[in-house]
Parts: sequence; structure tokens; C-alpha cells
Amino acid sequence: MTGIDGTAAALRRVMDRLTDERPSLEQLVEHLGDRAPAFLLLTLAIPALVPSPGLPAGFLFGSLLAVVAAQMVVGYDALRIPGWIGRRRVRRSLLHAVVGKAAPVIERVEARLRTRSPALTRDTVRRPLGVVILLMGVLIALPIPFGNTLPALAVLVIAMGLLARDGLAVATGLGISAVATAVSVALVVGTWKAAGTLLV
Repeated sequence: MTGIDGTAAALRRVMDRLTDERPSLEQLVEHLGDRAPAFLLLTLAIPALVPSPGLPAGFLFGSLLAVVAAQMVVGYDALRIPGWIGRRRVRRSLLHAVVGKAAPVIERVEARLRTRSPALTRDTVRRPLGVVILLMGVLIALPIPFGNTLPALAVLVIAMGLLARDGLAVATGLGISAVATAVSVALVVGTWKAAGTLLV
């Protein structure tokens, strides 16, 4: 396994560097350092994956993922979040709790990673991956019941695959993305039909 050893520990160290009680999202991104952009995608996917009481995680972090992914599609080398979103503040204790809950998932995934099929992790596939992550960000941001988990997991696996140069992990993430899209469509259609039945 290459380039991703101790990702959960690295995330905890980033959290420890946040000294403000209510750090801004911009401060969080700044503390990621040169691990961006894949580490940025991973960090943004975690709050959408883990339920966060009192935090509109789906809309906020789904929107952020969509913005970052759009920059990947356009071809930006450095990924940034807009200032109006970056100024949003989140309780440091909540960020620690979210990372603590996500750490076991990250550790289970990274234990299976190694350098494989690196062609799927090269810069040439960055734009197509950006399109997929953009779609996942939109699905996370939409108010779809139980619609956050699979898209967020897809982004997390893709991001960890990029960090480890594990093309098989990236392919797995793409597979999860396809399932997430199908499930989200089914949920929307089912909700629409149920609402139509109640209104009749």
C-alpha cells in the first residue's frame, strides 16, 4: 500500500491543528496541506457519510463536493472552495466526533489498498472522475431520504484509491457510484409515487 498509510491518523492530526472552537471550512481545507485534492475529496465525503446531528451535512458537503468536482472537470490543478462557502463555521467538537465515527470505515478500506491498475489513477482520468464525483455531490446535496450514504461512500473509496494509486479501488468506487445513482432514482420515483397516491 502506497501513499495512504495512516489516513485516519492523518485526519485526526488535521483536526488537532484546528484551535478555534468553531473553525471555518476554509481553515479546515488550509490544514489539509499538500494532500489535496484527493485528501480534500475524502475529507468532504466523511461528514456526508456519517450522520451529523445539527449539521446540514448533505446539502453543505454535497454542494462542496460538487464545486470541487466541477473544478476537476474544468481541469484546475489546485482545487479550492468558494469564499462564501469557506466562511461557514462548524463546531470543532462535532468535526472530531465525525472523524472518530468515520475512522473505522477508513481503516477497513485502507487495509485492502495497494498499488494496482495505476492507469485508473493517472491525471488523464481526472476529468471523467470529476464528472462522477460531481453527480455524487449533487445526489448528496438533494433532500433524498437515506440518499447520502452510498454516494458519500463512492467518493470516499475513489479518493482513497487515488491516494494509494489503487485503480481497483477507483473502479470499485465507480461501481458504488452506479449503484448509488440507481438507488437514488428509485427513491425519488418511489417518493413521488407515494406522494401522488396520498394526494389523490
